[in-house]
Amino acid sequence: MFAYIDIVITLKTGDPHVCPKLVKISNPSVTQKELDIECCPDYIYQNRQCEACPPGKFGQDCSLTCLNNYYGVQCKQMCNCTGNKKCDPIHGCVCYEGFTGKFCKDVCPTGRYGVNCNEECFCAQDAKCDPVTGVCLCPAGWFGDHCTKECPFGKFGKDCNGTCDCSNDVTCDVINGKCSEKEDPNSDGDINESKGTVMIYIMMAAAVIGLVCVVTMTLKAKEALCRKVQKPKKDTTKPKIKRRKAQRRLSTNSESAQIGSFIIETKVSALQLPFEEEDLYCEIEDIEVTEPGRY
Repeated sequence: MFAYIDIVITLKTGDPHVCPKLVKISNPSVTQKELDIECCPDYIYQNRQCEACPPGKFGQDCSLTCLNNYYGVQCKQMCNCTGNKKCDPIHGCVCYEGFTGKFCKDVCPTGRYGVNCNEECFCAQDAKCDPVTGVCLCPAGWFGDHCTKECPFGKFGKDCNGTCDCSNDVTCDVINGKCSEKEDPNSDGDINESKGTVMIYIMMAAAVIGLVCVVTMTLKAKEALCRKVQKPKKDTTKPKIKRRKAQRRLSTNSESAQIGSFIIETKVSALQLPFEEEDLYCEIEDIEVTEPGRY
């Protein structure tokens, strides 16, 4: 279903930039002329009046683009470009797309493109854009107008042009096409990881063995120390060690002053020992002492 909208042009012959003209109208019976009122060339009907064409346009109803070396309103200005510049129908002498600077030798900075680098790029994944067209230059593994789409299953690389060489149901890296770990268990990365795991187990075993050795040595040292300082048990079935203390006295068997003897009387006293009494028994017998020179 279509809708047609007729624009009613309310122009008069006396309005500015109006160019009335006679138009022949033919029909089977008669031929006649009609006055057609329209805007002059290089003007266009806008806002109920005829206005000049915008920069870069000219002709009837402003339908044409400026010719080479012309630019501006109604394309009435001429370019005189030198160096690395060109004539733009709107701005005149400008740098070629993608360049900027006084001599138009500087490439547009990252994120900019177009004439005088006036346009801005919108690219994901930190992708750069073409300084001339503004097209996003997606990195490997991504595609789309703004690099927001990841390569589909089985594809990888720049613009997803690479085809993965993996078995069924095994994914590959969208950047370099490397198959997953299940597909390539002997890769360098897997070997290094296995070596690291083995080293961890070896270190754990060594630590356990060392701990066992330390505990064993500690227990043995403690046992030896206990045997060294342990006191003997006291045996109450044997008599205590005692010593008889001798005393000298004059014998009563003789009243002679020349010959005499002394008899030692003993008193029993307990021997004071600094340690526990051991299983020993000793006794000092009575000793007769004679004075020297008496025989």
